[in-house]
Amino acid sequence: YQCDWEFRRVLFRSANYGEGFKALTLYQLFSEYGNQGLNSERAHGWDAGVEQHFLDGRIRLGGAWFERTTRDQIIFNSCSATSSLPLCLQPGSTTIRRSGYYQNVARAKAHGIEAQASVEPVKGLILDGNYSWTVAEDRSPGANFGRWLPRRPRNQANASISYAWPFGLTTGAALRWSGHSFDNASNTQRLDGYTLVDLRAEVALHDNLRLFARVENLFDESYMTAYRYGSLGRSVYAGLRGRF
Repeated sequence: YQCDWEFRRVLFRSANYGEGFKALTLYQLFSEYGNQGLNSERAHGWDAGVEQHFLDGRIRLGGAWFERTTRDQIIFNSCSATSSLPLCLQPGSTTIRRSGYYQNVARAKAHGIEAQASVEPVKGLILDGNYSWTVAEDRSPGANFGRWLPRRPRNQANASISYAWPFGLTTGAALRWSGHSFDNASNTQRLDGYTLVDLRAEVALHDNLRLFARVENLFDESYMTAYRYGSLGRSVYAGLRGRF
């Protein structure tokens, strides 16, 4: 038995620098969570990455490093039931409490790594995944210096597997994982990490017509991405997709 591999590598490199500006919305200013003292958000950052292809693209590996500095970053800060902060009261009221409000972080910094990989070991079978490590911190002088920015997990990862069967059926599964985060600027309200599993299938009924079905959050995981805001449990979807 003899097996000859043609091992070719293709390398891609990239680097970017950018500046951004985010104007305030009417909701952030005048809603029940609004703050008319907000400033617009400004940011600048850069990233550099590399992507490597092997075996005519059947194996792909990539990664990037990024850094970003933001001034007057707009965040949503949750209020505890006993908070004495004036902004935890609805505008114009001295008695009606609200669950939170928009505020500026005078200076914030974020840096991290994003990595991804994709493998096609046999025709039709694809495995891929990605991972991000993000350190997003409040760098404003004061009590919150060095604390995590709200609702920004430090670790996140996704993985999926799919297979295209010869008779027109495609099936797949996906795993979504997020580490813990915090819901407020002081990092006193923790949001636990979670893991979700999804399934999907699609079959071609015609050249321009496909039947699809998917299950999201297969194991009915209970989780929150924002404190006191519920998320969908197990959900099943099915339908037809056509092109004309």
